[in-house]
Amino acid sequence: MFGEIGSIRNRADEVSLQILALFRESISEIHLNEPESVSDYFKPEYSHYIVVHTPLDIRFPEKREEWNMRFCGNAGVSVVECIMAETDRIYVKGLIAVNGSKVYAILPFTTIDAEKTKQAMFPEDRMARIRAQVLPAVLPDIIGETILDIGSGFGSLTMELAKNNPDSKVYGIDIHDSLTGQSQMNADILGVSNVEFRTGSAYALPFEPKSADVATCFFMLHHLEDIKFALFEIKRVLKSGGLLIAVEPLAHQHHHGPQFSETEWKTLFEDVGFAVEVENMEGAAILRAVKRM
Repeated sequence: MFGEIGSIRNRADEVSLQILALFRESISEIHLNEPESVSDYFKPEYSHYIVVHTPLDIRFPEKREEWNMRFCGNAGVSVVECIMAETDRIYVKGLIAVNGSKVYAILPFTTIDAEKTKQAMFPEDRMARIRAQVLPAVLPDIIGETILDIGSGFGSLTMELAKNNPDSKVYGIDIHDSLTGQSQMNADILGVSNVEFRTGSAYALPFEPKSADVATCFFMLHHLEDIKFALFEIKRVLKSGGLLIAVEPLAHQHHHGPQFSETEWKTLFEDVGFAVEVENMEGAAILRAVKRM
């Protein structure tokens, strides 16, 4: 049996870890019980480590059984990237554990491990593939002084928007405190100073009317029960001539939510009062909607 050697600090809870595929880009702090031992575990020649920690007290759906095997058994095992190692704290990316979890072992991820990883078979995540192909083509076109990323999750894309617009103010909005809290922790550690995360609903955005130049929704709208209500609310906070860019899966590309075609997405936006263009890319609808004067 391993003995406890440290603990984990982040803003993750059982709610936020239900979207594990997005959380893996988040940053956690490892606090060792003996801070002087940091150099015993973390070496400059290694960038990645295997961390054994308290398992998650949840069960993922059957189609994610590999997550249950890896993180929800007798112990959790994460492969993490070391972001920063200081004398009293270590920041890592990819640690799949809730705040306050215990750490039992830290081992370097070696070239032997990496070679095995290349040979491994992984279940395909279709939506992750679509996101990876579509979003890099969309993000560089988003420019404005005040940008709202609605449904920001753990903030990875929000921070990309902030980096692309260094003189702008970028806000990430999500409904769960654990998501916005973890996102702000990520941004603070990475030094992204022009981004701020706020907890709020897409139905009642915490912003004044006509206060934003651009709003973005990335694979978020189809999760809502009343998409039109949210679009009216986004329209409220946009300036006249402001831009809403949304990316949504097209029919038969996602297992839940409305199965809309390009035409149906376009009609929905027009009904709210947007002038909208829609593009089909890799099974996703890219909607560029302008608030009419």
